[in-house]
Amino acid sequence: MKIVTRLGLSLAAVIVIGLASSAVYADGVVLVSPQIEKLVPPLAALNLQHHGNNTTETGGVQWDGSQDLNFGDISAGPHQNTILFSQLGIQNPAQLRVLININEANGGTKEPITIDSLTITGYGSDGTVLFTATSLGPLTLDQFNHGQGANSDFVLGLDADATERLRAALAADANLRLGLEATLSDVNGGPERFKWSASCEPGNVPEPTTMVLLGTGLAGLAGAVRRRRKAAAMAKLDTDTETA
Repeated sequence: MKIVTRLGLSLAAVIVIGLASSAVYADGVVLVSPQIEKLVPPLAALNLQHHGNNTTETGGVQWDGSQDLNFGDISAGPHQNTILFSQLGIQNPAQLRVLININEANGGTKEPITIDSLTITGYGSDGTVLFTATSLGPLTLDQFNHGQGANSDFVLGLDADATERLRAALAADANLRLGLEATLSDVNGGPERFKWSASCEPGNVPEPTTMVLLGTGLAGLAGAVRRRRKAAAMAKLDTDTETA
């Protein structure tokens, strides 16, 4: 029992440290979770597809104040779009989500791909950049069950700091538009599809206050365990004394 308790407390401490590290070092765009099911509403953002034998894809879509401008390894079709934040039907920037569909060829070994960088940009009505958030370091994403399309979605969102920056940008311009740029590697056919979406519940990387509360709760748990042990030892001592 002692070993189990110690392992539990150690695991809790590791979780706290890991969450705290994410809150400190996240650079805006973070991986929220794998997501097999599509979220609603998914709005087309960006399709990337390399040409020839390349194993990298890079491209994006921007807003110049009057129209969308796309560039790079984009696929054919009307898939490259900036959107008004208001089109997501949410008020809270913490609910903003970006979906990625890994859509590699059916054959092969279904190797993971890597997002080398992903940047969300918020444009004012006149095309002025009012907000940016970028992923921190490479994100390697597996293909679930060796599937493709809807079976390969991952969800990305904003950390707490980026959420507040986006909130300020929306206060400055209620007609803020969102654009997306990405660089991928280890691809072998594509296209990779990015879509805008929104979470039903607000959520982001825990803020420092949350970490303090969680740490306090764990400390209380450890104290409760010690008190129970002490009470059990005293009860046993009383029993032994009465028996003697």
